[in-house]
Amino acid sequence: MSRKEYFDSYAHKWDQICHTDTEDKLKKLIRSLRLKKGSQVLDLGCGTGVLFPHILKSIGDKGRLFGSDFSPKMLMEAKRKNQNKNIILICAPAEKLPFIPESFDYVIAFASFPHFENKAKALKEISRVLKKGGKLFIAHLLGRKELKEHHRLSGSLVCRDFLPSENILNKMLYSKGFKKIVIMDNPSLYIAYGEK
Repeated sequence: MSRKEYFDSYAHKWDQICHTDTEDKLKKLIRSLRLKKGSQVLDLGCGTGVLFPHILKSIGDKGRLFGSDFSPKMLMEAKRKNQNKNIILICAPAEKLPFIPESFDYVIAFASFPHFENKAKALKEISRVLKKGGKLFIAHLLGRKELKEHHRLSGSLVCRDFLPSENILNKMLYSKGFKKIVIMDNPSLYIAYGEK
């Protein structure tokens, strides 16, 4: 089974498996990112679009949200759940984004970064599509060790999908042109931040 087939096979029940009782945490997470009204946002590895309502609330009617995922069935779920003219869905891997350079004010990779097959290439693409001064957020509702254990115990195709160590991720971000890098790793919340 390929990675795409794996995520496609879980799309119809992904929210029940991964996002039960997270609504308040998701609201709080997006508020903490302080997205500006009217912004262009890429939700990278958006899955079923669990962040969409919260991002839209933050960026307002003049903002635009792009949801990108390599799983067509995840995007079908996202479309089914979120009918809004300011959402544009794109099926593409993180390593090969179909956007012109400097398209976005923010890129958010929520609960997706460990699943990118080539993280360095994905970061290069993120840097390319971010505007100068644009911000990247890599976020999870689990700390790095918790997430590693969660994936390990899954016994599935994602059992080795981990976040890089703080030192390695810091170097990766820096090498792709990010500055003002901050990595916060707490139980039940992980956020890595970089500015282009």
